[in-house]
Parts: sequence; C-alpha cells; structure tokens
Amino acid sequence: MRRIGWIDYGKVIGIYLVVLAHTSLFIPLKDGIYTFLMPVFFFISGYLFSFSRNPVYKDFIKKRFRQLIIPYIWINIITYLFWLVLGRHFGDDAGTNIPWYEPLINALLGNGGKLIHDIPIWFLVCLFVIENLFYLVFKRVKRFWIGLIAFIILAYLNYTFNPYTLPFSFNTAIVAMIFYTFGYMMKEKEFFRKSNALYLIVALGVVVVVSIMNGRVAMYKNFYNNYFLFLLGGMAGIVFIVNMCLYLSSWFGDTNWIKYLAKNTIIISGFHLMTFSFIKAVMVYILCIPLTVLEEKIGVNILFSIISMILCLPLIFFINKYCPFIVGRKFK
Repeated sequence: MRRIGWIDYGKVIGIYLVVLAHTSLFIPLKDGIYTFLMPVFFFISGYLFSFSRNPVYKDFIKKRFRQLIIPYIWINIITYLFWLVLGRHFGDDAGTNIPWYEPLINALLGNGGKLIHDIPIWFLVCLFVIENLFYLVFKRVKRFWIGLIAFIILAYLNYTFNPYTLPFSFNTAIVAMIFYTFGYMMKEKEFFRKSNALYLIVALGVVVVVSIMNGRVAMYKNFYNNYFLFLLGGMAGIVFIVNMCLYLSSWFGDTNWIKYLAKNTIIISGFHLMTFSFIKAVMVYILCIPLTVLEEKIGVNILFSIISMILCLPLIFFINKYCPFIVGRKFK
C-alpha cells in the first residue's frame, strides 16, 4: 500500500501526544488532548481500510489478528512480567494490594480500564473488534451514513443505559466505530485532500471550548461525560489534526524519520510506560531529582516525553531486527 504523507505525520503526532498525556502534565492541557486523541487514531484506521484490498473476510481477519492481537499478547506478557518483578513494588503501584493474577484476567478479557500493567494497549484489542464489526456490517450496508447514524444512536444508548463492562472493550468499540466509519467515508469522498487554514483554526477553537465544558474523558474506560460534546470534540480534533498534518506534509514532504516512527507506533505505545519507569529511576536514584518537578509542568513533561520517545528507538531497532514476531511481523 502506498504511504500517505499526512497520515504518517498524524500517527507520529498522535503517538507523541499519547506519551505526553501519560505524564504528570498540566491538567487542562491533558484534558484537551484526551478530547480528540483516540478519535484521531480510530479515524486514521478507518481512513486506511479498503474493501477492495481485503475482499475476503477470513483472510482480512487473519491478517489483522497477526497485526493486532499477536502484538497485544506479546506486549501483555512482557509488560506484565516487568510489572510483576518491578512495577508493583516501586512507583505508583507500590504498596497496593493488587493480586498477581488480576492483570492477567483483565488482559484475557481485554478490559482496557483495568490493564494495570500497560493500559495503552487496550487500543489493539478494541481496534480488532471494530474492524470485525465494520467488515461484517458495511460489507452489506452500502449507505454508510445510515450506518454511521445507527452507531451514534447505539453508542448513546449503550453509554447511557448499560452499566456493565463488556469484554474486549466492546462498549468503547461501539463509540469508536463512529470515528472509524467517518474516516472510511472521508477517504471514499476524497474530502481531506487539501489543507484549509479556516478549518484548522475553527476546529482548534471547538476543541478548546469542548475540553473546558466537558472536562476529562477516557475512552479506555468508556467514559465521556457529555456524550454529544465528546463526539463534537472528537470530530473537531480530527479536522484540526488532519489539516495540520496536511500542512506539515506539504512543507516538509516525506521524511525517513517520520516514516520510521509512524511504522512503529505500536512499539512506542506498548513500551513507553516502561521507559517512564527508567527515566524516573534515573531522576530519583542517580540525579536525586524529586518527581515533584514533573507535577503539572508543561515544559518539563514535554522534555520528559521526548526523552521517552528517544529511549524507545533502540527497543524499536531490537524488536524489528531480532524479534519482529512481537509486533506481528516476519523476519526479513
């Protein structure tokens, strides 16, 4: 598949914001990021999907199982062992009475809200559920806007009236289907082809207003405060990020380091919290810097996130060269 320049920029900006949002960032800024962050990832995934490239459901799901569920399993194993040996004895989980088996149960259930050892990888199992749903529903339903409206209503009813957490992040998947379907529709209509400064500015303004009005949302917990404000903020954030990335792509073109990071976002997502532990250990035990310097600071946490991304690079190299099976790839 031919790579799309603005999508590579979108993936890199998105994964950096994931890392940044997991720091002790200034709360209003963190709320603003969460307003649109995960909707952007689901939108990009839908934008990249093609029925013509995946004519057979069985073959498509086998491929996506290898690309999503195999990494989910391996990253769970590695990060769980890290948590078991170190994580639950130091840092935020130190002193808690979390049974050793609880993360394993939640990993098997795909329960994003309780993946204690590595919350970010809930996205992988959720996306796998979405792509199954999308293929089975929209392979037959050709009027995509009808399906989009149906999922908006279904997600609202589920969020409002269903108090139960369904396995495999199914609650969240119903909501995320809205952004995934929107991405597919925008690709089919060739809507996002040229950047538009007005769209960018207005969309950013909407994101800011929505984040102030709606506060913190958490898709991994299926928590949105006001559901319709969340949808508005998510859509506005998509328009903002897409237009910004279209500008970046036209200004800087295709760069190798952007492509490299874009192809390895799963590794960064799965292991950046481990780099957090390493950085904090160096700060406390070697440099004698208290972790309070990170609390709700913008500049410090931006730097912290950059360092975390840099520390992921040797891990990316090692996995791709020596054990690509961890991320569902074959040896070259």
